[in-house]
Amino acid sequence: MEPFFAFLAVAAVAMVVPGPDTFVVMRTALADGARAGTWAAAGSATGNVVWGAASAVGVAALLAASGTAFSALKVAGAAYLVFLGLQAVRAAARGDSLVREGDDKGAAFRRGLASDLLNVKVGLFWTALVPQFVAADSAALLPAAMVVAMGSMVFAWLTAYAHLAARLSRTLKRRRTSQVVNGSVGAVLLALGAGLAAH
Repeated sequence: MEPFFAFLAVAAVAMVVPGPDTFVVMRTALADGARAGTWAAAGSATGNVVWGAASAVGVAALLAASGTAFSALKVAGAAYLVFLGLQAVRAAARGDSLVREGDDKGAAFRRGLASDLLNVKVGLFWTALVPQFVAADSAALLPAAMVVAMGSMVFAWLTAYAHLAARLSRTLKRRRTSQVVNGSVGAVLLALGAGLAAH
């Protein structure tokens, strides 16, 4: 159990650092409410589980070793973040209300899933971390437990973000506030996309 708890400690520290998933979930919750934000969080957590499972069977390691595949995924991830950022910036320019009273669960889930699956840093996190805690003589249950635990932690953390953001919805019905939030989140997503493409 010692490697498992050591993994949880490292994963918890890495998880609280805001990344693309955080901003995607936050804007989804601000725009469409806590339920939609929770579905986006579920999508992100699912993507994390996919990356973790892929790492456990060596797929992510092979991807990291292939320069072409890695670059293609990185460009796709950067393009997706830029796309989301431009949507937010355009909404700010138009003065769109951030609160749309919508609740498209499927779209929210897919948005969260895409933001995680196209984030090569999540893949690199798993590829670098799994060998540190899983040895040749480790029980087969250990990597599975790590993947499930990380997915659950990501879901809980991002869901908390979603509900916190949703509580601000009344304030965000104001045009000026919506413009500031849309513009700020859009700028962050654009910066994250540009940074991902540059490294």
